[in-house]
Formats: sequence, C-alpha cells, structure tokens
Amino acid sequence: MMLIDTNIFVDRLRNYAAGVRFFESIAGKENVIFSAITGAELLAGKANEDSSKRAKLSRFLRQWDKKVIDNPVSALAGDLCRKHGLAIPDALVAATALLNNAELITKNVKDFKKVPDLRLNILY
Repeated sequence: MMLIDTNIFVDRLRNYAAGVRFFESIAGKENVIFSAITGAELLAGKANEDSSKRAKLSRFLRQWDKKVIDNPVSALAGDLCRKHGLAIPDALVAATALLNNAELITKNVKDFKKVPDLRLNILY
C-alpha cells in the first residue's frame, strides 16, 4: 500500500517530468491511496476557481482511494503534532499512512522523518 503526499500530486499537475513519470509508473495499481487532507489542499489551489480545471482535478483524483479523516486518524494526528512538532496537515497525512500500513510517497523528508515507524519513499 502506498499513500501519495500532496507535493507529488502538485508535481504531476504542474507537468514536472518526475511527477509525470511517477504517475505513469502507478497507472492501474490498486494499492494507492491519498488522504482527504491532500484532496482539500489540492482543491484549495487558485486554478480550481475555473470549474473545468476543478472537474479535471476531481476526475484525476477518482483514480485512487481517498481515505477519510475519521476519529482514529484525528487522534493519532493530534499525538503526532504534540510529540513530533508536525503541522496538522502533515500529521493527518502521516496518521493516515500509519493506520493504513502504507508507505508514504513524498518529497517532505524534513518533517516526516521525525515520525517513528512511518515508512517513507522519498521521490526524486
């Protein structure tokens, strides 16, 4: 199982070569998830004021399983914030990865390396 962090999606949406290659490599895989906070962060982008771009993003995200922020995720995220100094969005992503036994695909080494037992796959 792999959980894709927001920054990886952003690289794909901006058509950065490494991001495009990564998403090509996971095409059709079923073991890919993302956090609801990632969906919110992506939808917060100014480009989504254009309804056609927002619809395109929504179709793109529907390829993978979005994990909700439920009570266990929010409780663990709170613990991660308090114990490791993570920002709430990063803590929610980390908690989602931990509770789903997923490897976190990210470029954010600085913050996520603080979390014990979080399996990281640092791209590029």
